[in-house]
Amino acid sequence: MRDKKEPVMTEKRRVTFIVNPASGINRSALDIITAFLETHADQLDSTVHLTEASGDATRFAKEAVRRGVDLVAAYGGDGTMMEAAAGVMHSSTPLLMLPGGTANVMAIDLNIPTRLEDALALALSPELTTREVDMGSIDNEVFLLRAGIGYEAEMSAQAARGDKSKKGRLAYFENALRLLRTLRPTSYILTIDGETHVRPGITCMICNSSGIGIPNLRFTYNSDVGDGLLDVIVIRDMRAGTLLKTFYHILRSLLPNPTENGGVDVDHWQAKQVTVQMKHRQLVARDGEPLKRSKRVSAEVIPAALRIVVPPNTVPAETESVDESLDRDQTPA
Repeated sequence: MRDKKEPVMTEKRRVTFIVNPASGINRSALDIITAFLETHADQLDSTVHLTEASGDATRFAKEAVRRGVDLVAAYGGDGTMMEAAAGVMHSSTPLLMLPGGTANVMAIDLNIPTRLEDALALALSPELTTREVDMGSIDNEVFLLRAGIGYEAEMSAQAARGDKSKKGRLAYFENALRLLRTLRPTSYILTIDGETHVRPGITCMICNSSGIGIPNLRFTYNSDVGDGLLDVIVIRDMRAGTLLKTFYHILRSLLPNPTENGGVDVDHWQAKQVTVQMKHRQLVARDGEPLKRSKRVSAEVIPAALRIVVPPNTVPAETESVDESLDRDQTPA
């Protein structure tokens, strides 16, 4: 994954802003964006589109690419970013992410500021620094972060929008605990680049990003959003006690020198193509949005699908995997 310098801005930069006004907990986002555009009207030739329904961000982004704009900027959560990325993929138009959701996983992966004003300022850089990023496709539907099957899909897709707006990441944790009452393990048959593996588990994730929206903490250590590979993860077991330990450790990871360790049983592979068959029909979601219930899905990586604007001289931070940080002193099963 390499940084690239886009052409120096010599006249007004043509930017299309796509804003999800219902995203996250920042209800003043549209006011901040509007004020920013008024202040910098001499530098930016901008249009603003508000999303109202699923698919709007993709449609607006595709229209912007056809018009030949210099930059597409999207404000919203992970679902909005996935749609905007789908609209600019395979084009020369870079995407500026303006994080406004609950997790903002890709923005954190790429060290993009989560403070809206700081992210907006990247649009004014004389030279845009961009980073090449992969995407994934599951049953012909694209995703930017990951496709979840089973428990992870239920946890992210069923967290009520009202709860996410009021409680942020805590809404996911509360929903995860509620789902434990109906948790049903299954057997996954995975065909990973032609090799077959069978694993019992409560969830399977096919990831472009293995981040969880907390800096320096992720499901796997050796993953990268621009490596041309998907990370396939099966979590075998997560009993109530283990889940509570996991959440406690994640919260402690925000503090200096965490000392508590938990344990999560994780299987991990990297692949360009993967097919997953399930013993029981399970919910499938992409970037937190429900897709369908199925007993079989196929996914593949879309290498170098788009370029995302990042801060100048961005260096990917060293990260610590969830399974390593939770289980440093144990050998994985």
